Amino acid sequence: MRTVMSSRHGFQWVLFALALVVVATALADIAVGPSVLPGRPEAGPTLDSNYRFFAGVWCAVGIVLLTALRDVERHALALRAVFGAVFLGGVARGVSYLAAGPPHALHTAFIGVELLLPPLLLLWSLRVCRER
Repeated sequence: MRTVMSSRHGFQWVLFALALVVVATALADIAVGPSVLPGRPEAGPTLDSNYRFFAGVWCAVGIVLLTALRDVERHALALRAVFGAVFLGGVARGVSYLAAGPPHALHTAFIGVELLLPPLLLLWSLRVCRER
């Protein structure tokens, strides 16, 4: 019996964990709105609406990850789109950092995660697809 976790199996577990975090944070953002953010910033109706809209998009990202779990090779294009979208979100946070100044430290850390994790996951997914 093989005791070492395969690259594919490990990739699936990482995607599962990420999907749970994404869906959970998205649902909290939808339910509570921007007040869930560190420092409890005040937001008018327009910013609240926009925030919850993007929380819905974030939830969809988590659903795509969950959907892709069983057959990552067949869903490779969708996964690449998710990785690209999250990377682009990190770029957008970087633009905000430069234009508006540094956000809360947690969101500053997200910039690094969003710029580093998607390329690593992309490379891992390419490896998984080649192994099949």
